[in-house]
Amino acid sequence: MRISLAVSLALIVGACATGLRIQAGADYSNSVDFGPYTTFEWDEPDERPVGDPRLENNELFETRLHAAVAFELSRSGIRESNSGPALIVHHHATVRNRVDVYEADAQAGYSSTEFGEGTEVVQYDQGTVLVDLADAETRDLLWRGWAQFDIGRALSDPDVMVEAINEAIGRMFEDFPPTPRTPG
Repeated sequence: MRISLAVSLALIVGACATGLRIQAGADYSNSVDFGPYTTFEWDEPDERPVGDPRLENNELFETRLHAAVAFELSRSGIRESNSGPALIVHHHATVRNRVDVYEADAQAGYSSTEFGEGTEVVQYDQGTVLVDLADAETRDLLWRGWAQFDIGRALSDPDVMVEAINEAIGRMFEDFPPTPRTPG
């Protein structure tokens, strides 16, 4: 009992380390075998706006993001190379102001009166990071990872930003490389 309580407490504390709720996932081509892909190169940055001047053309953010992605790719045997890479890696980040409205379940005994009986309003800066992996020769998209989280605290604290990027990219690449499946 004490051991399971200690393990549960450790997991809760670990999950709250950054204080950020991160959602992440990936989509990919079912038929791609990533085994032959052993090198990558960064694609040119796109001209789409990030939506927040704190990240717009921010080389520190880009360096941190590149380091996290390169680390995750290296865990699968894929290393950065500017000479004949097999993969092209492209990323894009956006920030938008988000407002979520939750209704408390009064029948279950929950209540909030700040914004009306049973209502809670949460406003935050939502950061979204997309990472695309494309075949360098054909430029066909093979894999797209995404992560979203409340980036407000991270924008004001470089240490939190590093933790948030590492955690978001780690979750994004959690099941990488995907196992190829044959149709059937």
